[in-house]
Amino acid sequence: MSKINTDGIIKDWGDELFPSSVKGKKGKNIRGGKVKESSSNTKSQLTMGMISRTVHKVPEVMVKISGGGKNMQHIKAHMDYISRINDKSKDDVELEDEQGNIYLGKDDIDEVRDIWAKGKIPIPEQGERRKEAFNIVLSMPPGTHRQSVKDAARDFAKSQFSDHQYLFAAHEDEKHPHVHLTVKAVSHKGKRLNPRKRDLQKWREKFAEKLRENGIEANATPRRTRGIVQDGERQVAINIDKEFKKGKREKFSKITQKRNLEAKEELESGTNISTPKKVKKGRGDIQKAYGEIAKTLVKGDKKDRELALEITRFVKDMPLIETKQQERLRTLSEEQKKDSPHDKNKSQNKKEQSKEDKSKEVKGKDLPDNEQSH
Repeated sequence: MSKINTDGIIKDWGDELFPSSVKGKKGKNIRGGKVKESSSNTKSQLTMGMISRTVHKVPEVMVKISGGGKNMQHIKAHMDYISRINDKSKDDVELEDEQGNIYLGKDDIDEVRDIWAKGKIPIPEQGERRKEAFNIVLSMPPGTHRQSVKDAARDFAKSQFSDHQYLFAAHEDEKHPHVHLTVKAVSHKGKRLNPRKRDLQKWREKFAEKLRENGIEANATPRRTRGIVQDGERQVAINIDKEFKKGKREKFSKITQKRNLEAKEELESGTNISTPKKVKKGRGDIQKAYGEIAKTLVKGDKKDRELALEITRFVKDMPLIETKQQERLRTLSEEQKKDSPHDKNKSQNKKEQSKEDKSKEVKGKDLPDNEQSH
């Protein structure tokens, strides 16, 4: 098979695995003329890089919108939070803006608040008409070099929001290094940010790219590409559930309470929830894409054949196809079995048998050698 055909096959199946990254959106040339598109060879190389990082389980970046202020009071409150100026138990954290200016302490934060509020496009002090700023969190797993994460966040913000005012702060009081980035919604040209799910994926990819440029292995693949069928949970619900488990709240989050109740009712009624066809098809499509790419790589050089083998192993080890509701039903069923009288008796009998065996063992050790052998 020719190199051109090989690149074409990898690129085409790569579109299935990494639709946002490989396809891309055709750019607009504001000066006129045609936009030069990436060659099949370039897209094939991009796909190969992403596949290699994915099957070798390179750490995935986390980028999320944690909220946003609808007026200057909201925005100032977030600035106070990420700078830690109101937390007496912690040192103040410096903020850095899009021009590289550093702000540290209450007076500096008040200054940057006024810059934002009275700038070319002012922000109202009160009112909740629409978001005037977006709060973004950029994070990596524990153990990642913190300064590199901060440097990558700076590069990311500069490349993604070059026409906006923004501030960022790196927090070092938690295990996972992360950066809080606050971006003014309206650009200097009057264009308003309106991020969607596809934008978040592109932000993940750009942040991962900047991390790699700073010497940190990072990846940004969609969940389905890694064989994960469950959607991510809202951060607010995650935090509430964590606090409940630590005894800091009386109840789970409302969404978790609702889902637990539904699971309990389904278990009592004997309902058997089957995996949705859409989920099964999605997993099948992903497996087919990996399979076709692996079959193509097997015909290549030693490095390609090694990657083909890694792909095969990765697909084989993909997690169970299980929706969140199926997982809850399984967990609830296992808990009920543990609490059942039959299982309790079984467990008690095992403990008593274990005690009896240990007792015999101790008595045996006290016997003379000739008696122990019988």
